Parts: sequence; C-alpha cells; structure tokens
Amino acid sequence: MSPQTTPQILQSLSLGRYTVRVVDGELEIQGPQPPAGPLPASIKARRDELIAVLNEYCGGAWPPAPGSDFYGELVREERPKEPLKKPLTVEEQLEGEEF
Repeated sequence: MSPQTTPQILQSLSLGRYTVRVVDGELEIQGPQPPAGPLPASIKARRDELIAVLNEYCGGAWPPAPGSDFYGELVREERPKEPLKKPLTVEEQLEGEEF
C-alpha cells in the first residue's frame, strides 16, 4: 500500500474531528482524544508537505483558518464560467413548439 495523499490525510483528520496547527515548524494535533502513540506513517512521510500546504493555503491550521487562501481558492473554482441566464418564461419555453 502507498501512503495516503495530503488531501486524504486532511480528510481523515476532519473525520476524526482533529485540528492541526503548525507551531514553530512542527505539527500540533488536537482532537477529542489525544493521538495514541506515534504519528501514522503517512503523516510522518508527508509531514513537510502537510506543513507547506497548511502554511501556504490554510493559514497554518486545519480546518483552514477563516480568510485563508484555501477558501479563496474554493470560491474562485465554484464561480460559473458564464454569467447566469434568466430562466425562460412559460411563453418563451412554448415559443416555436409545434403541437
């Protein structure tokens, strides 16, 4: 098996209701229960990448800090490419229809 990807790790942390912060260049993980034992291998393997993603896009925290670039990226991705069109009226919908 290959280690989890960074998005998979972040999703797993969310599902477990854990929060993560970057403090002095290290990951600080808190949750409903303290992590038992050492960090999972996938987190150890991608620690530097996780820290980089959290610092660059999430305001140094997971879930992302309000106002961080993470939310800005989501908003930009969700914007429609074309302006929304006004819905057609019943008359406009029936126009050109043959009965």
